Amino acid sequence: LVPGWNFYDKNSNTSDVYGHGTKVAGSAAAASNNGTGVTGVAWNAKIMPVRISDTSGYAFFSTIAEGIYWAADNGAKVVNISYAVQNSISVQNAANYLRTKGGLVINSAGNTSALDATLANGSLISVSATTSDDVKANWSSFGNYVDVAAPGAGIWTTARGGGYAAVSGTSFASPVTAGVVALMMSANPALKPTELENILKTTAVDLGTAGNDQLFGAGRINAAA
Repeated sequence: LVPGWNFYDKNSNTSDVYGHGTKVAGSAAAASNNGTGVTGVAWNAKIMPVRISDTSGYAFFSTIAEGIYWAADNGAKVVNISYAVQNSISVQNAANYLRTKGGLVINSAGNTSALDATLANGSLISVSATTSDDVKANWSSFGNYVDVAAPGAGIWTTARGGGYAAVSGTSFASPVTAGVVALMMSANPALKPTELENILKTTAVDLGTAGNDQLFGAGRINAAA
């Protein structure tokens, strides 16, 4: 962990009061290769905790955007938002600000199981969820805004207060993708945001209808590729 900020209480106490953040962080970067617990995707990455929600996990788009700006100004290169923020202009603007600093914002597509009519945008990388059978999880939202898909069903991760738990949701497909982006950045720090996004999409495993589609976007991410 590196220092973060609590935008709900306006202080530096970033303790997880709800539990969602710990599970999300572990999916992206749990300490690994140590014979203990679970494996995060980018286990040498640093986590900058930015709290934007109340104690029930509810957050305003404006607070989320504020958190992105702060993270961008404090050195973050990959911002994960495990909320369906794709239709927020304020969040899109903040994501574009991070892009000007060489970073990317990844977000979860949502868990409504329904078509989301949000238009595609070039600001965010929105992620739907797949199962271990490489099909869309039945609860995952989908639509033209989906850029890629990632595993999001039965993900073992870190739990608040210690220990581990299995979780499901696009909230976990998103940090898995953010972890892959972090790995790409570590492999080649010179890659620009547009290049990172292009590589992420062109190496994805095409699922469903050939080519880009509403369920999987460009396809299921492929970290090794």
